[in-house]
Amino acid sequence: DMFGWFKKKEVFLSSEVNGVITKNGNPVANLEVTRSLMYIDGKDHIDVAITDSKGHFHFPQKSIRSSIPNRLFSEDRVSQEVTVVHDNELRLIWSANHIGIEEVPEFSKKLTFMNCELTDKRVSFQFKNMNNEYLDHIASSICRWQADYKPIWLYDGESKYRVNNYDLNDLTKRK
Repeated sequence: DMFGWFKKKEVFLSSEVNGVITKNGNPVANLEVTRSLMYIDGKDHIDVAITDSKGHFHFPQKSIRSSIPNRLFSEDRVSQEVTVVHDNELRLIWSANHIGIEEVPEFSKKLTFMNCELTDKRVSFQFKNMNNEYLDHIASSICRWQADYKPIWLYDGESKYRVNNYDLNDLTKRK
């Protein structure tokens, strides 16, 4: 069909998100959490949730329909960002990019439960890519996970630290 590139396809932007925000181990209620999802069409898809009395927040799965994937040289990319403002400071809860228009199960697993402690520093971390054992996924977050979580950079204000051997207690400061 010569007009196939006009047809729209389903583009998966984000799986369901569930998280808890704490400060010094105590749940923080009434925080505004913002999820910003962007496909290569340049449209920002924004959702807002408010933490409940237990610090919990939730976003549903999000997909759009677009004709871009049918274009000959389309390089499909999705950018995900979840932020919260606490004490007049914007905190990054999750930031990641992925290629393609399908759900990335490894991202979905991370987003299923996010344990976010506001006193933790933001880190960039690696986690398994089931489609390519030689190329891990990378994301950035203040949240922590018990499994499949290998921190590689820690950010503290203007300072950046290399995390040695994935151990947050073994840092080398970078300029």
